[in-house]
Amino acid sequence: MIACVQMKLQPEDYRTEQSFEARIMQICADIREQSGDEQLLIVFPEHIGTFCILCNAPERVWSRKSFAQASKVLLFHHAPKVAHHMLMDRVSPVRALFLTRSKELERIYLSSFIKAAKKYEAWIAAGSAALRWGQTNRIFNTSPVITPTGRVLYRQHKVNLVEMEGKGGLDLEPAPLNYVSAVQTPFGNLGVAICLDAFHTEVRERLAGLGADILVQPSANNGPWNDWQQEDWLRSSFEAVAKNKEFSLAVNPMLVGRLWDVAFEGQSSIIDQEGFAARAKSHTEEEILLRKGPAG
Repeated sequence: MIACVQMKLQPEDYRTEQSFEARIMQICADIREQSGDEQLLIVFPEHIGTFCILCNAPERVWSRKSFAQASKVLLFHHAPKVAHHMLMDRVSPVRALFLTRSKELERIYLSSFIKAAKKYEAWIAAGSAALRWGQTNRIFNTSPVITPTGRVLYRQHKVNLVEMEGKGGLDLEPAPLNYVSAVQTPFGNLGVAICLDAFHTEVRERLAGLGADILVQPSANNGPWNDWQQEDWLRSSFEAVAKNKEFSLAVNPMLVGRLWDVAFEGQSSIIDQEGFAARAKSHTEEEILLRKGPAG
């Protein structure tokens, strides 16, 4: 069974690490209940782990009226360490904040999915988060794949960034194309193309060339899901699978909801070579899409 999670952002889920873990565990519990004892792959949307940077933040962060204001308060809360990274690593304040919080962010994010994978015996493509690459000053938008034993088998880094992720936003770093690979699973070889990457033929061609059968496109569209956006979105997973037959299946979970004034909209889908095998009814509410997988 393959589950595609259209997860809705809720501020209370990021107030503490316990609330984030509880949210992930509840979603996975609901999916396991629906799927029975079948072998299970759960795919989450992009950037759900990035907001773990807010977990355990003081109340004065949450009392702000915008994401920018809240981020500024969080930055000042960690001012000494942020200043250290700015000086030693020669990076922006935003990048310095991610470096300061990198260990905690990664621990909170990954531990929740590792626990869920083990308890519910599921393969999990855990959306993505802004994670530090080793001990460098590089922060990639990273999508981990976790086995039912809780092993982080693979981490895919995003190659093509959107404006929100660039210098004027999260200040992430684009990964080189040769960092893209395929992951062997019981469902077939997964090719993870994070959001915008699935629009780029060079990423899809590399994944197909490496033997990927299933295209996984964790996404977070931080704009209105209007007619133009819906039409444009067909250039990604739908084009790759239903039109060009580059892969046998695509799973495209999308983030919805908002944190302060940062809002996300989209319709999640599971796509086979005939078209939409399953598609979310709403572009603003949480939904779970299920489809029998090759192993199911």
